[in-house]
Amino acid sequence: MGGSHVTAALIDAETFEMLPQHEARRHIDTCGEVDAVLSAFTDAVRASAGELWDNVAGIGVAFPAPFDYPNGICLITPEQNKFTRFYGVNVRQELATRLDFAKPITFLNDAAAFAIGEYFAGSAKGSARSLVITLGTGFGASFLAEGRPVVTGGLVPEGGELWDQPFKDGIADDNFSTRGLVKAWKAASGEDAPGVKEIAQTALKGDTRGIAMFNAFGAELAEFLAPWFVKFGVDRFVIGGNIAKDWDLFVPAFEAALKTRGVDGVTVKPSQLGENAQIVGAALSLALG
Repeated sequence: MGGSHVTAALIDAETFEMLPQHEARRHIDTCGEVDAVLSAFTDAVRASAGELWDNVAGIGVAFPAPFDYPNGICLITPEQNKFTRFYGVNVRQELATRLDFAKPITFLNDAAAFAIGEYFAGSAKGSARSLVITLGTGFGASFLAEGRPVVTGGLVPEGGELWDQPFKDGIADDNFSTRGLVKAWKAASGEDAPGVKEIAQTALKGDTRGIAMFNAFGAELAEFLAPWFVKFGVDRFVIGGNIAKDWDLFVPAFEAALKTRGVDGVTVKPSQLGENAQIVGAALSLALG
């Protein structure tokens, strides 16, 4: 479940490979009605399974935080500007009823699913201690030790998530997200922008305001993450999400700022699997129960 769409795919339970011709994508308005979002979700699931619906052993769902993952209940509040009407909705129960599905439906943090997928078959593969983030509608993050999410123990924030950690006058999610960049552009230019893509286009055309804004974004991301890199001993850092498509606009500034803070030995890489990482991670989570 993403900020603007839901993607479903059929995964082979033995090889964890996506089956050709069994992927479906539907647009969603996460600020819209619950019924409309869930209808798009169930439609994508049915479409991806197709004639193999009776062979589906379970459904693994990657969903953004905050969420009660064991019980399948959404805890996202309207202030977070995503799934604004979903607070308290039992998504597992809704999906089971709508799909008439009595088999397992499991939920996993979307950032954790993304990280597991990247470790299993992407840019985090082979790392001992990695941090994988997604930059998009929200700021997702997952710490992995030998491919397994770390959510307790003092080396990571409680729950292993970074979106709600303090930064500047708010929290990380306010800054390292689409709305954070849109807000920064408004402050720098006095102009409104529909999204990051449009701001990136101005920067690529040489607009100094856009260039400076992305440089500041990269430097501030390094400022925020450097202490966690050191504490957890990160050796691989993977960046995914829609904002990662503008890699050349902010990653050089990020890497430079990281070095000025004395953080060395971290390999910085873009996501290899893209959105498919979440799908593979969700399937792995389902297999592991």
